[in-house]
Amino acid sequence: MEKMGFGNVTSTSKTIKTIDTKKKISVLIVEDDLLLQKIHKVIMTKFGTEVQLAANGKEVVDLFLSGAYFDLILMDLEMPIMDGIEATKQLRSMGVTSMIVGVTSRNQDSEIQAFMKSGLNACYVKPLNAEKVTTVLNELKNN
Repeated sequence: MEKMGFGNVTSTSKTIKTIDTKKKISVLIVEDDLLLQKIHKVIMTKFGTEVQLAANGKEVVDLFLSGAYFDLILMDLEMPIMDGIEATKQLRSMGVTSMIVGVTSRNQDSEIQAFMKSGLNACYVKPLNAEKVTTVLNELKNN
């Protein structure tokens, strides 16, 4: 039986191997557009993160209420059932300290500022790319 995340691992066959002791960054992509979900998942996976998907803000809130935790939440602004602003406000009021990064197709300053005020750490215009992801992951690792 192997235990993950503890350096040296002893299996039932008595072999010892070294595994990466650094915990993978867990990312929740909150996006209702299936194509953008796939694009963002591929990009985040290439950076070695563990990715889970949610289609709206209510799913995110429910995940955290059930005890889930993610290091990083990529939050869409416009979604059915519960939008990114409301979901971010609820998460912050619940004491969630994960980095929450807004991802939106809107590029008007007033809309981005309203999204930021809900409790985001940062906000980017869609779609994500390697440069944006590198910036976010570096900031996450440095905090």
